Amino acid sequence: MGNGIHIPSANEITQLLADWNEWMSARTDALLSLEERVRSAGTRDDQADVAAAFVCRKAITDRLQKIADLAQRDRAAANELSAQPIRDDLGELVGDSLVDAATLLDAVLQRVEKSVGGCEREQVQTATSAAKADTDLTVAERLASELGLQVNQVAHLRDLLNRRDDPAGVASEAATVRASLESAAKERDRLLHQWSAVSGRLQALTATEARVRELAARCREKVLQAPPLAVPSVATVGVDLPDITGLTWIATRGRVMPVLTQVDRVAAALAEAERRFQEALDRRDELRGLMQAFADKASAGGVMELPELDSLYQEAKAVLWAAPCDIDRGAALVDRYVALVNTKIKEVAR
Repeated sequence: MGNGIHIPSANEITQLLADWNEWMSARTDALLSLEERVRSAGTRDDQADVAAAFVCRKAITDRLQKIADLAQRDRAAANELSAQPIRDDLGELVGDSLVDAATLLDAVLQRVEKSVGGCEREQVQTATSAAKADTDLTVAERLASELGLQVNQVAHLRDLLNRRDDPAGVASEAATVRASLESAAKERDRLLHQWSAVSGRLQALTATEARVRELAARCREKVLQAPPLAVPSVATVGVDLPDITGLTWIATRGRVMPVLTQVDRVAAALAEAERRFQEALDRRDELRGLMQAFADKASAGGVMELPELDSLYQEAKAVLWAAPCDIDRGAALVDRYVALVNTKIKEVAR
């Protein structure tokens, strides 16, 4: 004590050893866990570091045991022993002191933990990518077989996946292929649904054609400016609908698409013809109604019998109720009649 060196008490030695043993127990658990993980996710460097860590652990454990044994006889010597260099069983230096060796062991464990953790995350990502690729390719294989599309590409991706060749890249491409095939399948379902209804649709269009032809005849009879439109024939579409039984999707699409397109065009042409012919008749009726409304207005305003109004009224009426009706001339006469009625009523008011 006189030389100023602190000699730990028996309780201090006991507590110090207890702390070290607790630390060593935790490090031993961590080392055993890392040893197991390194087997499945570690590199050769990780394996070498774990082996070195076991050597370091044993050297530290041996030193702690010596300190514990010596402390029973000479606490001062035991305290000094903790600060002396530690060597392994082959005489290699492990650390300049107990603390130095412990620091080294912690550093090795941290490095291996970081390395193995990175490898494990990469393994998880690889497994996740592979699982997703497998799911997408399973769907893609079914659709490719049904549709007869991208069969070779899907087979190539399956081969790459089985060889674990760039799982992330395969997963990305598999997702793209699946989306493409699912889009093609939706188009197939949509077109086949349309095809299943094509016969009924042609029947409906045939009825529409008859109605439009009647409308067109009536319009040409009633209106001089009837649209110069030909009414399309549905019969030209419905001749010999192709049989698609047993055909591949590509062949089926080639057969049904032209027919469906033609049906759509005929339907659109019939709708436009009906609109145009009806529009001409509606315009004639509109002009008749407008003229009659202003005739009523003229009567209410007391100017109906004025010679110039009556003459214009009779002329417009003769044009609008003629068959066929000259809509352009009738519109001009109605405009003149409307303007003249308004003028005369104002004159009467003044």
